[in-house]
Amino acid sequence: MKALVPLILLLAAFLGLSVAYSTATPYRTPGVLAFQRGPDGLPARVPDVGAPDERQHANYISHLLQGKGFPVLRPGSADLGETYQSHQPPLYYLLAAGWAKVAGLDPTLSSAGVPLRLLNSLVGLATLLGIYFLVFWGTGKRSVANAATAFAALLPMFVALHGAVSNDPLLFCLCTWVLALCVKGSVQHWSLRLSVGIGFLVGLALLTKTSALALVPLLLVALYLAHRQETPEDRPTPLAMAIAILLPLVIFAPWALRNFGLYGDFLAISAFNQAFVGSPQAAGFIEMAGPVGYWTQWVGWWTGRSLVGFFGYMDIQLFESLGLDSNRQGAFYSLVLAIFGFATLFWFVKSKDLAEEDPSPASLLPLQVLSGLLAILTLVLFVRFNLQYFQGQARYLFLAIGPLALWVGGGVCGVMKGRKDWAWLVIAIFLGALSWVGYQTLGEAFLRRTIGAGS
Repeated sequence: MKALVPLILLLAAFLGLSVAYSTATPYRTPGVLAFQRGPDGLPARVPDVGAPDERQHANYISHLLQGKGFPVLRPGSADLGETYQSHQPPLYYLLAAGWAKVAGLDPTLSSAGVPLRLLNSLVGLATLLGIYFLVFWGTGKRSVANAATAFAALLPMFVALHGAVSNDPLLFCLCTWVLALCVKGSVQHWSLRLSVGIGFLVGLALLTKTSALALVPLLLVALYLAHRQETPEDRPTPLAMAIAILLPLVIFAPWALRNFGLYGDFLAISAFNQAFVGSPQAAGFIEMAGPVGYWTQWVGWWTGRSLVGFFGYMDIQLFESLGLDSNRQGAFYSLVLAIFGFATLFWFVKSKDLAEEDPSPASLLPLQVLSGLLAILTLVLFVRFNLQYFQGQARYLFLAIGPLALWVGGGVCGVMKGRKDWAWLVIAIFLGALSWVGYQTLGEAFLRRTIGAGS
């Protein structure tokens, strides 16, 4: 039990912070964006100033609760501003509708905000457990597992995302557990039961968000690594391999067929592109800043800041409450990102020492290969999206939160060497302080953005 104390403390800290962020973020409240301008040159007015796209996610849930079935995305419709999430796969919304039904919540009322958001706080706890076991099964080290969990649990942006109504947290959770179980099967024993579990989770991920397609090549590589294990009894049988590959397709097929019947393609991409013609187009930014400027000053810099914490509609910087000018806030962001980068580099340089220190597991290869693959696939999807639309948001990268947490947490453990058992606490204190600054910022910043906003 003593060995689990750090994990328990981190789970409790995350839950408390995500609820705190939830209470500090307005729900279905009109407001203004301080640093974005409308056609009149004044701060842009928005119908919901809180978490991005939350109003539309809640509308999807409300649609289900009203017994209208699954919504259909209709590009060009008069109510597109309220319904542009209607193309999303249904799993999160079904869970949220059930949660709202049991709790007696109406997602269209402001009073439903905090209790409806609580579902994602609980989903986040499951994700943190997935990160812990991913790293523990892959390295055999509780110190590294605790440090990785601390990074995710107290990263301000990760906390904020779990204090909102969105299908992103469920995707993070399912992807993390698929990666963890694939690593376990590749270093231990790949059983038929494991194949069923992984195949089922991949299918659920596909029913959560289409970017879960990244899990398909991940699964194939994991099966290949598992098939190369020295002990034949630990390798997946042909039946186990077939189940792992086919089960996700069976689970996703009904929704894919529905999409094809409605939109003409299995993933509803055509309808999405038609509906989002008014979204910020990458071509316009590239024309303005040039290709290098677009990928560095826009996509890179905006994504980097949102990796740490950039709230609302990318309008509230983490350090806003400190009264710093834009340059000084940028310097703080750069410092935090540099620390993350150094820790990551240290992990890649020194991780081989971990395998030599303790041969259990015998090799970090499955963990390194599968984590790296998921990160690369996630990055490819992110780049592809930003080639068409400007979306410099780190939430698209948190599909690979497990690898990121491993690299930063493992790097800090490497730096601390003989005191690596306390690495989780160092990370927790550092990121906990940033999360507290973020919480203080949200209350003040949203208050300024809602006063006098109108209805």
